[in-house]
Amino acid sequence: MKKLNIVVFILALLNTLESLSIDLYLPAFPSMAEIFKTDIGHIQISISVFFAGFAFGQLLWGPLSDKKGRKPMLYCGLILFIIGATAIYFTSDIYVLWAMRFLQAFGGSAGIVIGRAIIIDLYDKQKSVTIFSQQSQISGIAPIVAPLLGSVFLKFWGWNSSFAFLCIMGLITFFMVYKYVPETNTRISQPDVHRNEIGLKDQLKMILSNRDFINSTMVGSIAFASLIIYISNAPFLFMELHGFSSGVFSFIFAFNSLALIMAAYITPKLIKRISNSNLLFIATIALLVVCALHILIAAEHLSVALEIAVLYLSLLAIGILFPITSAHALSPFKEGRGTAAALLGFTQLIVTFLMSGLLGLLEANSIIPMVVTRTGMAVIAVWFGYQIFKSQKVATGSKVVLKDF
Repeated sequence: MKKLNIVVFILALLNTLESLSIDLYLPAFPSMAEIFKTDIGHIQISISVFFAGFAFGQLLWGPLSDKKGRKPMLYCGLILFIIGATAIYFTSDIYVLWAMRFLQAFGGSAGIVIGRAIIIDLYDKQKSVTIFSQQSQISGIAPIVAPLLGSVFLKFWGWNSSFAFLCIMGLITFFMVYKYVPETNTRISQPDVHRNEIGLKDQLKMILSNRDFINSTMVGSIAFASLIIYISNAPFLFMELHGFSSGVFSFIFAFNSLALIMAAYITPKLIKRISNSNLLFIATIALLVVCALHILIAAEHLSVALEIAVLYLSLLAIGILFPITSAHALSPFKEGRGTAAALLGFTQLIVTFLMSGLLGLLEANSIIPMVVTRTGMAVIAVWFGYQIFKSQKVATGSKVVLKDF
């Protein structure tokens, strides 16, 4: 049990690398624009490039971890992450920054996709929700401390110290994976078990024909996109529109991020009283309600405190959805879990890219486009959530009929 707790912690640390890579250097954007002799818009492109690397990396690492093993692919991914972070530390060229952010994300995505597969390898569906929640409690600290930590790094050691920190974190995580994480892919540990394993093409067909996977992946993707849209627009909302300093913004951002930890804490307790599908559907409805309220608050220019409150509640709903959708999407598969996890992660990032692009087309000197986009996404999430709720009711009803018969 103690060994498994260490594994869960390490997998959470792999998740944390993603959040740190996104949030840690945000306070340094103005300084980086001066160093790189460009504008902040070109520095912001490094976030888009990072998500592109993350999306395409998962498509590689997931299937490879099914075929070659979880640990070897984690090693490869972490090495690329470390190389990317180290190269950024020494560069002042914007094109090198973009290229190395892509490489950093491409490697770092291995930890996310393979980490999900390892959890499903080790635990059943119900337990995996709890484990994903425990992961979120640990990795949820990153969005809280990252902007504050990034501000400290910027003040005392300069913009590139954030990437030195990421490099060190990558090295520590590599060592911990080597020492404590077991190989959970039974194809590697028990090669005779899967002599008749299906090929990648058949795996994809099997995964994409599974309604639970499709519905859960769409809800999880919309939740993830909603979170990222909030993160990318939060500086504009609080610093430009409301006029808060970077320090006050960091504390507001940290406060709202506490919602993700709270969600991770209460989700395992809620699933003891409410079924996974019911809780998922309720969370999508809650997300829709608070996003709709945000439209009213923003349109009427009501209290900033109310705006912070609805954002907190929206992140709470999103935090509840993350572990449930991951477990619900991946648990149906005995084979191809890495591939399924890759498709889940890829879809999350593609939906985020599309919704962010749509928001960019609607962008104005207002927060209304953001809140309308998040509300529209929540409507779609409710529809997919209802499909999960309905299918679970049908399945439960069928069991009852068979039992009575």
